[in-house]
Amino acid sequence: MPQLIQEEIEAAKEYAAQIVLGYGLCSNGIVGVKAPKQGLIVPKAHDCITFFLGSHSAYNKVFRERPGTYYLTLGWIAEKKDPLGSLEDTYVPRVGREMAVWALKESLKNYTHIALIDTKVSDLEPLRERALENARFLDMEYEEIAGRLDYLKKIILGPYDKEDFLFFQPGEVVSQKAILSSLD
Repeated sequence: MPQLIQEEIEAAKEYAAQIVLGYGLCSNGIVGVKAPKQGLIVPKAHDCITFFLGSHSAYNKVFRERPGTYYLTLGWIAEKKDPLGSLEDTYVPRVGREMAVWALKESLKNYTHIALIDTKVSDLEPLRERALENARFLDMEYEEIAGRLDYLKKIILGPYDKEDFLFFQPGEVVSQKAILSSLD
């Protein structure tokens, strides 16, 4: 993913006054990117769950309360990026049902809960049904938690403050260390 993001940064460098990334550290997807001309503004976030919960402090709170939680949102369910969607659309065609089910359950064995984040942008009922289906299949407890779109709005509209964002100077490379140290 860093290469794809870098390509977009390069394409925007001639016309963008500033570049704000809508990504957290998730899977190191932004590590190594840089904006030679403008620098980068990067949200202080481990991953996009922070964005749907509304703040880094909200993320820290739910993570401390229930560290073994797999989060679902409207987008993940709609795009079939939930565990069952990935199982059916990606893994079963590649390795067959038995191996796919084993691999999915093995990869998620340390999770104990599935939480549906309710950001109030959609009817929750069809999402709830799919989230419950995932929880039953994976033998996890189910819960719903209130989300907020404040951080996403701030990423799009600003203002960009040092409390919620990191500022990388022109040519400075985004590093895992810089992001993680900002989250302490």
